[in-house]
Amino acid sequence: MAAVSPPAELGGEYTVDMVRWLRGREATMARCRRQSPQLSRRRHLVEWTSEVQEKLHLHTSTLHLAVKIMDLFMDGHDIQEPQLYLVCLGALLLASKMEERDGTIPRCSQLNQFVKNYFPLADFLNLEFVMLSYFQWNLCQPTAHCTASLLLPHALLPTDLHCGGPLVSLPAAAAYLREYLAMFLRLALSEPGLIDASPSLVGAAAVFASRRAFGLTPAWPEHLRRLAGYSEGQVGPTATLLLVHHLPGLAIAAASDTSYMAVDEGYVSMSSSPVSPLSRRA
Repeated sequence: MAAVSPPAELGGEYTVDMVRWLRGREATMARCRRQSPQLSRRRHLVEWTSEVQEKLHLHTSTLHLAVKIMDLFMDGHDIQEPQLYLVCLGALLLASKMEERDGTIPRCSQLNQFVKNYFPLADFLNLEFVMLSYFQWNLCQPTAHCTASLLLPHALLPTDLHCGGPLVSLPAAAAYLREYLAMFLRLALSEPGLIDASPSLVGAAAVFASRRAFGLTPAWPEHLRRLAGYSEGQVGPTATLLLVHHLPGLAIAAASDTSYMAVDEGYVSMSSSPVSPLSRRA
């Protein structure tokens, strides 16, 4: 994920156009219907795929696209073990071909090592064809990572307040905010409540949650509302879902359906860093 840098101006017209394009694309894509008979296995499969992605040093965008492919494919098929792991590896292979440079795309034999060479290599090729046919060769699937990456360069301003005071170090604040965003995006991948959520909404909510968890005010400034196309009331409930996992002891304000968590913005300091959500399982 690219580094956060304070924009010279609040423009971002290209960002507005790209986010709008992503949202328009979402409206034409299939949504996960939660029909997979193996839906209860999803969290484990996502975490296992994440481990494979990390060991292969693939980009985070590859992981997000792989999970999207896996979700939609499982939604339309009854897949039993051990083929579930083959589907995870096949989704990762297809996502790599979309997101990675040629030199970093894993080979089928490389992927097969993660299941102790259980499958004939022909199974990978057959599954790839089946998946491509299922998606009608259209793997350009918007993900939360896409929207969050577009918003990230605009997610921190010199005028932001941190825990009620001015930012002491803009580069340090940018690094911490980037770390929070990576954490919330990873958490969103395995959160079952977000399987069928709009990817652009989840991406924007991850930025919102990162700013609140880091103690930045305003939590959702006007320029981010304009760039993302979502109001604070729209991103708040999804951000609450992410923040509850990060801060399970905090109370949630439930005054209305559009209310969101009133996070204490003073709990975090510039010397602290987020805790991996994978160690905080519900």
